[in-house]
Amino acid sequence: MALGVGILATVLLATLLAPLYLPFDPLEANLPDQYLPPGTDGHLFGTDRSGFDVFSRVVYGARYDLLIALIAIAVALVVGVTLGLLAGYRGRATDTVISRLLDVFQAFPLLVLAIAVLGAFGRGIWITGVVIGVVSAPTFVRLVREQTRTIRDRMFVEAARCSGFTEVQIMRRYVLPANLGVIYTQAATSAAWAILLAAALGFVGVGVPAPLPEWGYMISTGTEGLTRGIWWTSVFPGLAIVLLALAFTLIGESLSRWADPRRRRSR
Repeated sequence: MALGVGILATVLLATLLAPLYLPFDPLEANLPDQYLPPGTDGHLFGTDRSGFDVFSRVVYGARYDLLIALIAIAVALVVGVTLGLLAGYRGRATDTVISRLLDVFQAFPLLVLAIAVLGAFGRGIWITGVVIGVVSAPTFVRLVREQTRTIRDRMFVEAARCSGFTEVQIMRRYVLPANLGVIYTQAATSAAWAILLAAALGFVGVGVPAPLPEWGYMISTGTEGLTRGIWWTSVFPGLAIVLLALAFTLIGESLSRWADPRRRRSR
């Protein structure tokens, strides 16, 4: 947990303080400085084909990828947790309808589905985050549904029913809090997946529009120089993706141990 939180905190601090220490504008092209190697003329990570400072774009790119992940997790939580609670608590027809809808939805490859939706509705930070959130929601639905099915017949839920609480009140006051452990764990894990999917969408050109410094798009534009030994334009944003995804994965793994008493006792 400490390592993941430390990496995430460092990335957040670096992006928030970026205007105070970055010497180059991430959106300012300078063609005479095209493909400068790392460390040349103050360019710590070198420059790309348009003369953009790679270090500045990697730092500012964290803002866009983190915002996309935040939007995606918010959408996935609202949609997934709501449907999961309804399917797990009410069961029968409600559970059947929601489960069949999920089966139809997940019959399509998620990356292909995301590309198709973005191609139809346009590109941008918010639409990318919403699309990733929607394709991430089924995981939350299934987790919350299974957890809710094991909770709905427990004594404290039966006592709430006998006390006259409505279904909505019972789900909000008793069932939802009992699901928070798995929800927190999946949210951290899905954030890592959202970072990777956002980069994949940027790589194929349907994510954040150019010239905004999104990591996947930076890797895509940098690959043309790899055959000429110009590695820094794609390697540094790639390392940033790995580092941020690792941070969320470590946090998710720690939350998983915290949420499972059996794993806590085995440590």
